[in-house]
Amino acid sequence: MARLFTPSPSVNLPLWRKGDTERSYNAHVPDQVDGYVCMDRKNARNPLGRTTEFEVCDLLTPDGTLATVKHAHGGSGPLSHLFSQGLVAVQLLQKSAEVHAEFARRLFEESKGKHVLPDDFMPKCAVFAILLKHGTTLTPETLFPFSQTTLAQTAKTLESWGVTVEVVGISAAAPAANARPEFRAAA
Repeated sequence: MARLFTPSPSVNLPLWRKGDTERSYNAHVPDQVDGYVCMDRKNARNPLGRTTEFEVCDLLTPDGTLATVKHAHGGSGPLSHLFSQGLVAVQLLQKSAEVHAEFARRLFEESKGKHVLPDDFMPKCAVFAILLKHGTTLTPETLFPFSQTTLAQTAKTLESWGVTVEVVGISAAAPAANARPEFRAAA
């Protein structure tokens, strides 16, 4: 599992500012990192339940990486959901033309026409970006034990489908009075 925690992440994520919610963090990432599109809450219809929707990803990078973001501050439940979200998203993008088309439409709308998803788009990489409780550095050892198992099974399945998996820690910004937030690549 340690190999999923790469020393040089493929995604560039800003620091998590004090007071940010997941929603506000995701919303301001594209303002700070060129080419990223916030897809948080830009849901697609669930083909298995016509009255329900699901979120494909929180952020889409210029190279088509699906990034899901979670502030894990209360146990393994949120991380299990995060890993399942990545698994379901890739599976439905691969298997459902309807989900693929709806995601492409939402991306086009959200990016104001700057990003067009190719008809043959299939994610090559899924990134799980995590801010641990109290800004704890993310390592395989600092993940909750149940989350370690869930991540290992998720990665095994995604990799069998040809999707690279990466786990990235999001660093918390230190609060500073009247200072602009600093940005750096996630560790």
